[in-house]
Amino acid sequence: MKNLYSSMKRGAALSAAFLLTLGNLSGCGRDRSIPEPGEEYLLYVEQGGSSLVPVAWQPSGEEAGDTVQEALDEMRTPENPDGYVSAIPAEVSVEVKSLQNGKLDLTFGDSYSSLPKKSEVLLRAAVVQSLTQIEGVSRVRFFIGDQPLREADGTETGYMGADDFVQNIGSALNSYQKTELTLYFAAADGNGLAVETVNVRYNSNTSLQKLILEQLLKGPRTQESQDTLPADAMLLGVSVKDGICYVNFDEGFLAQDYQVSPELVVYSLVNSLVDNGDGEVRAVQISVNGESDISFRNTVDLSRPFERNPDLVEETESH
Repeated sequence: MKNLYSSMKRGAALSAAFLLTLGNLSGCGRDRSIPEPGEEYLLYVEQGGSSLVPVAWQPSGEEAGDTVQEALDEMRTPENPDGYVSAIPAEVSVEVKSLQNGKLDLTFGDSYSSLPKKSEVLLRAAVVQSLTQIEGVSRVRFFIGDQPLREADGTETGYMGADDFVQNIGSALNSYQKTELTLYFAAADGNGLAVETVNVRYNSNTSLQKLILEQLLKGPRTQESQDTLPADAMLLGVSVKDGICYVNFDEGFLAQDYQVSPELVVYSLVNSLVDNGDGEVRAVQISVNGESDISFRNTVDLSRPFERNPDLVEETESH
């Protein structure tokens, strides 16, 4: 049977505004949801909403028009999503307007115009790069209702191809993998730490410790836990030396939030970093703007490294 897709374009890339996060962390055997170079894939939005995730896909149609529709349907309602969501929000409708001579026109509902800029850019990148893999589709143009999509200055966006996005993904697909993390957040009652297990994907250039901290900053995915890190905290750096993980935040880390005790904030970090990584980290040193001679919320002395504290973990674990 004739291959429905042409070979993967090496220039395929994401918008300059948002770097594509492509994962790391090798595991036992190959995850079939992770495409290898040359395999077909569709792009989704990573759970945190700031990067795109390629997921292996095998189309069943033979005609280009049918395959486009099949791809759009799958992108809107992915089967068994694991750490990612659709780049096309549920409230945004999309239909195939026409496909002629490799030029595909798509019509989106009026709610497209209300998308935040970040979501709109990710949607464009995901749709264009996914659909231009299909043999018979070389460029894609967006319409909102009967009107062509326009940029902020009023000019028509026109036809877009994979090479219109600048962050290359082709060379990174073979290193894209996923891992399971054990994270600690404050329990709903605020009396201890609750465990949450998440599946995530990340870039081979991103350390495991940085990934863990980024996931903690995003907060829990269930209502059975609550945030431990202040919303204004920014991670400035993280490194590991001689079994100690050195974590440096900006002053946002010191923001007061009396709903969660300072002890739970500290050990949310410590337990999460120590429990992942096969013993690479045994203790955590926290600093703010490079300074560790700080009494966090006038309660916890940050001048020393902290070891894991299992006594704070509630017996009933949330997943």
